[in-house]
Amino acid sequence: MKFTPRVQMIAALAVSTVLVASTAVVVGTNFVSTQQSAQAQVIDTIATGNERVQALTERAADLELAIKNAQTILTDSSGKVLDDASRQTLEKSIVQAQKTLKIQKAELVKLKASVSSLKTAAPLDLLWPYGQQVRAEEVQASDTTSVEALVKAVMALGTGIQNVQTAQSAWQAEQDRIAAEQAAAEAAAAAQAAAAARRAAQAQSLEQTGGSTTPTAPSPPVTAAAAAPVSQGFSAEAYVTALAPNSYVVWENGMCARQFGANVYLCGYATVNLNGSNTDRVPITLDSSLTERYSNSVGVSVLVHEAAHARQWWKYGPSIMTAYNALVPGQTGSMPVEWMADCATIVKLGYSTGSYTRNCTAEQLAEAATLW
Repeated sequence: MKFTPRVQMIAALAVSTVLVASTAVVVGTNFVSTQQSAQAQVIDTIATGNERVQALTERAADLELAIKNAQTILTDSSGKVLDDASRQTLEKSIVQAQKTLKIQKAELVKLKASVSSLKTAAPLDLLWPYGQQVRAEEVQASDTTSVEALVKAVMALGTGIQNVQTAQSAWQAEQDRIAAEQAAAEAAAAAQAAAAARRAAQAQSLEQTGGSTTPTAPSPPVTAAAAAPVSQGFSAEAYVTALAPNSYVVWENGMCARQFGANVYLCGYATVNLNGSNTDRVPITLDSSLTERYSNSVGVSVLVHEAAHARQWWKYGPSIMTAYNALVPGQTGSMPVEWMADCATIVKLGYSTGSYTRNCTAEQLAEAATLW
């Protein structure tokens, strides 16, 4: 017959008639030391678990938004591509992303429960000094969540969206070619004049019309470790497209140095045509000489800020310059637009570029949240 350690200890005390005092003290000291070590491990596991829960929650939200955007693009592109292969690939990516999201959310629930269980002592913890340590190790061993899986799913959707948009552009080009061939010489001349006018209008930026969003240029990180890469193989283009499908990235070598001087850490800006409509795609200009920096935490804040501008345009179109005036008192011109883009970054990441603000009111954050 087997006995628990507690029963065995009681039996041993009952049989023994003499106990050496010093031995009892040593046993007690070891018990306390072991219990303190186990408690320390529990505290560390809870802290690490909470950090992982937060990271998983944030990346799951990114994936949910990417899935929503991908589904919108898939629907909008129906019948508007020459070859359906890109749409079929995107559809498969959506299904796979939904599976990944479901699995990781389920694992996240388990992780939350496991971490929460460590906060309440079990009866055995008081009798067996290794009880807390074993429970902490079990939580660590049972964690099968994956931040990387969520990030990879977001980027896969971003790449899929880009491919469908390329296919849509090819389809549109073919429609334009057919229409051009059927048009009479007079109509062709008129179309050329109209196209020239559109190109001139598209060249206008917010700055040229007196309502510019000045380039975003956050301060450099205090240390290299503070700006650790988000994920291996991170793609700024895929990430931006997943967050704002109505945008596309334009790379310009040395752009930041020309805008701010040789010591600037990073920058970016979005350009919209105030004479156009909210269905126009928004170019986001990034510096190709600083590509790697866009993958760290500072760079991601720039990407989200600029993606927020594209989402602002998607929602408000030419009304973008007046949409936020009442929400950001004391600011004029493009500053309310910039301010609210930083608020949208705070909603998404918990921090902003800091180029315009690091503090938003509850009302501003509520409005900014509607962009995503």
